[in-house]
Amino acid sequence: MLKRQKTVLCLLTQVGRPLSPTVFVKLVFLLRQETELERDPSFYDFVPYKRGPFSFTLYCDLRSLRKNGYVAPEEEHVALCNRTLDLTERKIEELPVFIHDAVTTVLDQYGKMRQPALVQCVYSRYPWFARNSELLGRDLVSVERPKKTHLAIYTAGYEGRSIDAFLNNLLKKNIEVVIDVRANPVSRKYGFSGSQFRQLSGKLGIEYRHVPCLGIPSSARAGLGSFASYQHLLDRYEDRVLPEHLDKIDEVGALMKRRSSVLVCVEKDVRCCHRSRLAEAVAKSTGLEVIHL
Repeated sequence: MLKRQKTVLCLLTQVGRPLSPTVFVKLVFLLRQETELERDPSFYDFVPYKRGPFSFTLYCDLRSLRKNGYVAPEEEHVALCNRTLDLTERKIEELPVFIHDAVTTVLDQYGKMRQPALVQCVYSRYPWFARNSELLGRDLVSVERPKKTHLAIYTAGYEGRSIDAFLNNLLKKNIEVVIDVRANPVSRKYGFSGSQFRQLSGKLGIEYRHVPCLGIPSSARAGLGSFASYQHLLDRYEDRVLPEHLDKIDEVGALMKRRSSVLVCVEKDVRCCHRSRLAEAVAKSTGLEVIHL
């Protein structure tokens, strides 16, 4: 079991009562924002959604905890499953002391608030996450809006990021369209397989498009390791693949001239990713500058 999942069990144990889904998510969000867990890259990230801050990854873990019998199956509230309390206690004991202390700190400050007061408190303290909310209370705070983004050839790699952190960053950059340039959009990391990526992006109003012909097949990546080997692969991609798809490059460029869009692939280091060469090709056809997010 992941440490973040054990932290969820610790929260539910300390709070000692069923929580509404909205209150549950707000408390986990405050753990992220106001305790040492802020510096833990493996903990949950959040996006502004229909009820304020939300984590797709948290809900994925919650489904897993329900499936495995740690959390009660009823979706109208979030509570521990009585028949696995002993096992839950053993899992919680594996957590470091600072996480127990973080949970205690958040519950001491916010644990007794009723839902409307908690929602209003979170919205006023973190207005960015209220921007898409449909709950009462949003109209009582000054909602933070992203700055207008000028058109450019944006690129981004999701390596090392959660789907929530990745999408939140795109929202802050006011990106409207994700252009997935992986040849095969398969990922073992939650949220980044093609179908999940499309679904989760769409929930936040970001359009997803997949352009597989501008990717590099997995078979061509065999044996990569050194920086030089990556550059050799990218040189071949630039010389052989891109000239065969000039029409698709023009199509992508036309889209990026109309709407703020981002070329997305895996690698964090853009120098080792074909999106760098693709971005240069699109820039030549559009005159737009290249910006790596």
